[in-house]
Amino acid sequence: MGVVYRATQLDLGRPVAIKVIAADRARDPGLRTRFSLEARLAAAIDHPNLVPVHAAGEEGGRLYLVMRYVAGTDLHRALKRDGSLAPGRAARVVAQVASGLDAAHAAGLVHRDVKPANVLMASEHVYLADFGLSRLMQGAGERITESGAWIGTVDYMSPEHLRGEACDARSDVYALGCVLFAALTGEPPFRRDTVPQTMSAHLHQPPPLPSERAPVPAELDGVVSRALAKRPEDRYPSAGDLGRAALAAAMGEPVTEQERTVATGAAAPAGITTAMPTELIARTARGPEAPPEDPWQPPAHAPVLKRRSAWVPRRGALGLLAVAAISAAAAATMIVRGGADASGAGAQLSGGEVRDAAGAFEDAIASEDPAKLSRVLARDVKRVFPGDSQRGRAAVLATYRGQFSGNEITGYELSDLDVSGGRAGRAAGRYELRRGGRAATGGDIVLGVKRERGQPKVALIAALPAG
Repeated sequence: MGVVYRATQLDLGRPVAIKVIAADRARDPGLRTRFSLEARLAAAIDHPNLVPVHAAGEEGGRLYLVMRYVAGTDLHRALKRDGSLAPGRAARVVAQVASGLDAAHAAGLVHRDVKPANVLMASEHVYLADFGLSRLMQGAGERITESGAWIGTVDYMSPEHLRGEACDARSDVYALGCVLFAALTGEPPFRRDTVPQTMSAHLHQPPPLPSERAPVPAELDGVVSRALAKRPEDRYPSAGDLGRAALAAAMGEPVTEQERTVATGAAAPAGITTAMPTELIARTARGPEAPPEDPWQPPAHAPVLKRRSAWVPRRGALGLLAVAAISAAAAATMIVRGGADASGAGAQLSGGEVRDAAGAFEDAIASEDPAKLSRVLARDVKRVFPGDSQRGRAAVLATYRGQFSGNEITGYELSDLDVSGGRAGRAAGRYELRRGGRAATGGDIVLGVKRERGQPKVALIAALPAG
């Protein structure tokens, strides 16, 4: 779908990677619209095992992403060059990928193309790349080329994906199980001489045992077999559960953590709501080093931002980058989708309730009243501005208190609101902020609203200043 360049960002002097979308695809108006939205959303999602997207934009009709340059290799090349990994290392690689997947699943995202080539390895640190690019390319259907090529790689595709059925987080669990098998044995589990034979094996053949192809602990046979179950409900409910099971099996230890799905929105299995301890939400959303004192959950709805954000380079920005073409894996673009409150308050929000929550937020900012603002914010609220984000009510309140102090607000208004209800409500429109002695400022804003303890609360504040 494009070519990747290694580049130097001249203003910061740092190496980056640039993926330039192929010209024939970039001419598709639908793709251009999705690209603009999804690239902005990708920059707002932060996890140590997901490749960060620094910027996105358009230059002379060419769409491009700028992302972290990962010096190292990918798992596909490592396996071809050196053969299978030792069981302990294979488990550690898969566990890091699983941590990144859990964070994305908690935000309602499904990768759909987990494979060794998208697992970037910088020494012992692992990144998952190309998140969401398959969704970007698919549009309304499941195929991306005129010849009908499948999205994804058949060696790592779940049975439901191959059948064209809905995919959720458990489809990525299956693909990650295939990656674990490949890391342990040097080849994917169902590879056959032809693509149709490979697809048939995924659909109908029992999972092979890694211990029959490589010297690995027998405990890993059970882990792989469960991850590769034909029925999604028979697999691990989350990627993190698979990662923890693989680590325990490689070390000969039992798995002690309770299994629960972390997925919400489009990533959640139909009819299942998230029920996960807050300390695990903190760890899976921010990485294993995250402290349990600052839990957060994903935003209630994706922001739909109409203007180019401050972190998206303006036209001509590619002229600031010295580039040399190389082959590399690219980073992901992602759509954030909402879910119901994990406390179980999943009742539908009316449009009026969403509008009332937006009005309460507007009034709290206009009156510079932290107490009012605290009452309208969800416990796990996330605030996202270009180059600036906070998670959790305490952190968001601290940011607004700092803005209130010494900066008298004479007016704050939301206008042209497009309001929708549902399990996760959304109010999108314009904001204008007036301060004494200063010119008014404003831009686009999206508020995500969810029900918490029976009340509509603002769970996402995403703004894009004008100019």
